[in-house]
Amino acid sequence: MNSLLSELVRRLSAGKAVATATIVYQDGSAPRGAGSKLLIDAGGLICGTTGGGLAEARAIEACAKALRDGRAAELDFVMDGRLAASAEMICGGRVRLLIEPFLPDDAPLALLRRAAQDEAKGGCVALRPFPPAGKNDWSLLAADGSLLGAPLDATPEELAALRQLTEAGVTRLDGRTLFAEPFRPARRLIIAGGGHVSRPTAAAGALAGFEVHVLDDREEYARPERFPEAASTRVSPGFAGCFDAFSPGPGDFIVIVTRGHLHDGAVLAQALRTGAGYIGMIGSSRKKEQVFQRMRDEGFTQAELDRVHSPIGLAIGAETPEEIAVSIIAQCIAHKRGVPCGR
Repeated sequence: MNSLLSELVRRLSAGKAVATATIVYQDGSAPRGAGSKLLIDAGGLICGTTGGGLAEARAIEACAKALRDGRAAELDFVMDGRLAASAEMICGGRVRLLIEPFLPDDAPLALLRRAAQDEAKGGCVALRPFPPAGKNDWSLLAADGSLLGAPLDATPEELAALRQLTEAGVTRLDGRTLFAEPFRPARRLIIAGGGHVSRPTAAAGALAGFEVHVLDDREEYARPERFPEAASTRVSPGFAGCFDAFSPGPGDFIVIVTRGHLHDGAVLAQALRTGAGYIGMIGSSRKKEQVFQRMRDEGFTQAELDRVHSPIGLAIGAETPEEIAVSIIAQCIAHKRGVPCGR
């Protein structure tokens, strides 16, 4: 959702009217969950999705109507019966969408600009009444701890809980129903090694919404031109101190795909000293055991080694660099979503 928020702010700042459709509630099986969003202008869909198919087409129609009459609305879909049959949608769930027009002269542009800035500073949470009311009722729990916009009659404990939200949804506060929408930084995917596997892995990672960073000990393999999707490329001589610039934490992913055992071990030792939530290392089971024995000799415990996903990626029989990249990013997505993804 990060690029969509930035696009929304960019278009409003340019004086253009836009509308959004956001899933605020999902029950049962549905193509997308709460927080999924699309953005349109007078010309049609710009970016984002609420799941595709006939339901999304109707959401776009509702956005176009909202642009014409300037009023927000709710839209409900049941993914069965006639709708499912006519669009081959057999999910069987229910979704409720919030349709919102944003006009440059009345949109909460200052709050949206602040939200876009705060995404990279740990994130923020936007709140507004649901069902929708006026734009002056928006509130923003900013990254610096301040409350901007409309005041909220809430205890410090309630505000602290709201600040920790990672998923969008409706909540009750002060007898009111509010839609809470977190805007969080993209998860960082730090790829150590700039070789033949890292290129499609970087591309697939960016496509999946990760903020990709690539490092290598060779300048020719860590060039921005080689990784156009990456937020940064870095040269790390001898792979020394390769994570110093990142200070990886629980939300970060480290993928180790260097060109040999020696470098893999050097990078893995550094990765295990970080708080990265995901660490994956490429190679066969035999290579894994060799590197792991080296780590044990250096004093790492089995519990620390159990953090490592190796051989990296889901077991899909991948052989080509592109297939390996798909398996790696699939495992990263599974980890992010809390789905068991093997070691």
